[in-house]
Amino acid sequence: MPDTPPILLTSCMAFALALTGCGSNAPRKAETPSIEHRLLELERRMDRMEARLAVAPPYRNRAEIQAQVRELETERAELLTRYLPQHPAIRDIDRMLWILDKQLKELE
Repeated sequence: MPDTPPILLTSCMAFALALTGCGSNAPRKAETPSIEHRLLELERRMDRMEARLAVAPPYRNRAEIQAQVRELETERAELLTRYLPQHPAIRDIDRMLWILDKQLKELE
């Protein structure tokens, strides 16, 4: 007749060790900041952002922008004789022309 108590003892020991392993030694989470604390922090951040100096973009007059548009269109036409419209250089010029077009519209 086999000894059943050692098997039972081994099973109980394994179960106890498994339960012990389930415990967590991780540090407790810091309490979430209160709404008041979060509001004060946001207000401080807004104050810092508003305190920054506003930098005005360097504006050019309409004639200078139109001259640059003509130069870019000439360069684009020359590049199109060698490359497809998907070429990075042509796409860069297209972006610059788009920006200049927006600047012209702002002047109106």
